Amino acid sequence: MPEKFKTNILERSFTSTDLDLFKQWGDYLSSDGQDSKKVTTTQLRKFFGEIKRIQADFDHSKKSIILLDPKIAYAVGRAKKDAGRSGTKLKDFHDLLSPLLNNINEEKGKFKNFVSICESIVAYHKAAGGE
Repeated sequence: MPEKFKTNILERSFTSTDLDLFKQWGDYLSSDGQDSKKVTTTQLRKFFGEIKRIQADFDHSKKSIILLDPKIAYAVGRAKKDAGRSGTKLKDFHDLLSPLLNNINEEKGKFKNFVSICESIVAYHKAAGGE
């Protein structure tokens, strides 16, 4: 599993090291592991669609940011049930994003960086052959 992000990533410009880490996460999520199944594009798109909805009307929707964590937690539960004993890498994705979500605090700049992180991971996931 790739390294997790430090929460200060929401407060600064991205570096080439950050982009490498985004790529590692996209690659990781798009491949099956020994103990867990890959994350599907549909699973990522549902979460990403909600992020984009909040971004489109941030001033009126920023209170919904806090609800993103339980929404992805619910998706993890469903995916685990569907995957059976093997589990899914969606849990790792949730564990990666949860501290970031809890650090946004309805701040527009932090949310903008969060959206960019998610966009990058989704793009690299797709480039790596994510379904």
